[in-house]
Amino acid sequence: MCAVVAFVLRAYQLARPGYLLGVTEYDDGVMFGDALQFVSGVIPYRDFAVVQPPGSMLVVAPAALLAKVTGTAWGLALARILTVCVDTANVILLGVLVRHRGALTAGIACGLYAVYPDALTAAHTFLLEPWLNLCCLTGAVLVFDGDRMAGTARREGRRKEHATADTRRLALGGVAFGFAVTVKIWALLPLGLIALVLAVTARRARPVAVLAGGAVLGLGVPVLPFAVLAPGGLVRDAVTSQLVRNASGSAVSLTSRLADMAGLRLLSPRFPQPPVLIIIGIALAGLCAGAYLGGARRPTALDAYALLGAVAVTAMLLWPRLYYSHYGAFDGPFLALAIALSADRVAADRVAAGRLAARRAAAGSAAAAVAAILLLAMGISQLKTESTEQGSQLSAAADRLIPAGACVVTDDSAYTVAADRFSSSAAGCPPMVDAFGTLFALTGGHQRGATAAMLRPVVAVWQTTLARARYVWFTSDTIGQIPWNGELYDYFTGHFRLIGLAGQPTAWRYVPRPGLYVRT
Repeated sequence: MCAVVAFVLRAYQLARPGYLLGVTEYDDGVMFGDALQFVSGVIPYRDFAVVQPPGSMLVVAPAALLAKVTGTAWGLALARILTVCVDTANVILLGVLVRHRGALTAGIACGLYAVYPDALTAAHTFLLEPWLNLCCLTGAVLVFDGDRMAGTARREGRRKEHATADTRRLALGGVAFGFAVTVKIWALLPLGLIALVLAVTARRARPVAVLAGGAVLGLGVPVLPFAVLAPGGLVRDAVTSQLVRNASGSAVSLTSRLADMAGLRLLSPRFPQPPVLIIIGIALAGLCAGAYLGGARRPTALDAYALLGAVAVTAMLLWPRLYYSHYGAFDGPFLALAIALSADRVAADRVAAGRLAARRAAAGSAAAAVAAILLLAMGISQLKTESTEQGSQLSAAADRLIPAGACVVTDDSAYTVAADRFSSSAAGCPPMVDAFGTLFALTGGHQRGATAAMLRPVVAVWQTTLARARYVWFTSDTIGQIPWNGELYDYFTGHFRLIGLAGQPTAWRYVPRPGLYVRT
């Protein structure tokens, strides 16, 4: 039932006008554009900047291949549909992970993630968090056998086939976690936590070594070809620049981040968030304290993984300089697990005290009330924003103004993908996909405070790119993406003229106004 609710809510988002074939994000156009270039034989990290590990291209490569037949707009639409299915599968995997603890525990875990606001945000288009959660949950389902972990049972009385099965599960679980790292480096955190819990519970080196071997395989096989073809670019784009970029202080307050992860962004901005956050924090602390302090049962390996994961991932999301709502989706499975497992332990203690019926009724009513409130709040929030995306209208206009197969350079690939003008048949068309990513990759993540010397390689890339372009489509003010100077501006204005889709003139000197330009 929870999976059905999750699918309906996520499919409803795509059913809104402009959300299946239109422009709704910057990142989805970039990541799908990366995959389109990759399946066309252009080498990522060498020929163009890619600021994510290669798994982001690999998971959507089938849709990118299909786009050669259907067009890029329908290729991205397929990637969006697949993301909805993947995030629905995450609900099922959560249920599989905790089903041994009973239907109520599984219902709480699945229900919370099904309506978790940040998970819904991440699933509205092709973003990485649903795919990251799929890999990590698959790994957890493989590694955990009920409350215990594979390979942690005593060796006495264990049959050979059982030991072999445990080894296989640990290895496959490691592969899943290793591949998760290729989707997003964040997966190193749950991989490290599950290895830590395994080391403590197994008290032997072999299970941890098997898990680590699988992780190396899952990480190494997808990354190796790119590391061979462009070792420096891979490290610079996907690792170094990201770390430097996010290590320079927070641009989003801790209160705003915590409110977002708690689902409070669905409420009015005038709503007093700090008091509610304090109440939620006290409630969660009380639930965990009641579940694990003073009880007769020791926390299981699954309990430890869920609690440590919820705390560690929440803390991790408070650190980067930038924060977006879809980031919180990575915390969703851990929060759902921690709450569901804690509630199960509290309920089990109540059962031991002889209050089974009351426990079932109270827990069931509370879960239903929480789900109903979240569903209602989300529905109201979505109804308020129901509208046709402006990006769809712009893409339709670009479809008329730009010939098929023309060489187009843009600051936002989502628009050329939606207009089916991303791929070019012109020889020598520049392969740039991500204008912003190119800036911070080539400045080592210092894009905000880059010196003139740091910006010189970026200027050179844009000089080459503009020299080979037939059309240039600036969808917004490009001051944060292109290091304009007098020479670059003079070249552009001397060789291109505005033909449509004009936006408001920019207030910056040496920065062209948004619009569609053609070479004169």
